[in-house]
Amino acid sequence: MKHIAFVLHNFSTGNKKIELVLPEVWQAASLFDQLQKNFVEFSKYLEWVEKIGSARDEAASIKMFQEKMVAGEAFNLVILVEGVPSGMIDLHELNQRSGEVGYWLSGDAQHLGIMTKSVEFLVEYAFKQLNLEFLILRTAQDNLASQHVAQRAGFEYMKDDENDHKVFVLKNE
Repeated sequence: MKHIAFVLHNFSTGNKKIELVLPEVWQAASLFDQLQKNFVEFSKYLEWVEKIGSARDEAASIKMFQEKMVAGEAFNLVILVEGVPSGMIDLHELNQRSGEVGYWLSGDAQHLGIMTKSVEFLVEYAFKQLNLEFLILRTAQDNLASQHVAQRAGFEYMKDDENDHKVFVLKNE
């Protein structure tokens, strides 16, 4: 059965069609497969990856994302690459002034500009639709790819936090 996704934004990069869509339970199996395929790399940077042991766990996470979105505590999107759920991007720690950007993308879709364009869309949404004052993006010290995404999207390095993450900030000016 072909699923229909609610598309908030789409773009192309190279020869890939990208869609940013609302998270739905039907995406859980594909997202879980991507997490498993990239487990070694993701577990270096994403502490929650080890807690997702099955597609059922991923489905429960999606339901939690939906609840947090309804409550106004988060904003989550799934990244479809050629129609396949291949990653996620979100705003968490969301309040009236700010939010924190998080994301992950399957290794076979990295280094194509997908995440930079996804972050740029999320920034535009956060500032124009949610009217936030600033955004925060944290990366591991050695996650140069994420640091480059942050910089390409206009974030500026501010400091290292208490957990030894690099903290980048973007102000709505």
